[in-house]
Amino acid sequence: MSDANDIDKAEYDNLRAENLFHQTNASAIFGLNVVGLGVGVTASGSIDAALLVIAILSCVLWSRYSDHVMAVFRITAYIEMELRPRMVARLDEPVLGWESFLRGLPGRHARLPKLPSVDSRIGVLVSSTAFMLPPPLLCAAFVVQRWATSVGARRTVLITAVVLVLIVWLYSMMRTVSVVRWIRAADHRIVETIISPGEANR
Repeated sequence: MSDANDIDKAEYDNLRAENLFHQTNASAIFGLNVVGLGVGVTASGSIDAALLVIAILSCVLWSRYSDHVMAVFRITAYIEMELRPRMVARLDEPVLGWESFLRGLPGRHARLPKLPSVDSRIGVLVSSTAFMLPPPLLCAAFVVQRWATSVGARRTVLITAVVLVLIVWLYSMMRTVSVVRWIRAADHRIVETIISPGEANR
């Protein structure tokens, strides 16, 4: 029994550390995106393709950011749906109650008001806007900036480059919808586990 508890505790500690790793990296990527936008706009006067490069970079960074955010929810789901029930059954005590406390759910640690939305925890909708809104605006600025000075083959190259960037952006937008839906569904399952019958009165 003691060995099993020690193993579960070690697993929990490792998962919490991994969760912090993903949250830290997500924050760093968000900051990098903001800095990159500033640098790209500043450099666009002297570097032809700077705006398009930053537009692509923003899509790539969003992909990495969303991977980290989904990892946070996967870890949370595992702790709440697998690890906590196992430890509660073994110890017969309401351990690992952080998620229910954080969410202010009724019946268990209802000391905080319920969060107004899932996104208030990590800001995934706001963050996705910060990543996904700039690319089309940067493409538009690039076209306006370079259209008058490009003729013939150069204009064809300009249009082709912008179209390719917008294709990457559209793919990223489709992934954004999938990511947001997945996070909402995962959060709903976590909440269901927390307030499932037999748990609410613990």
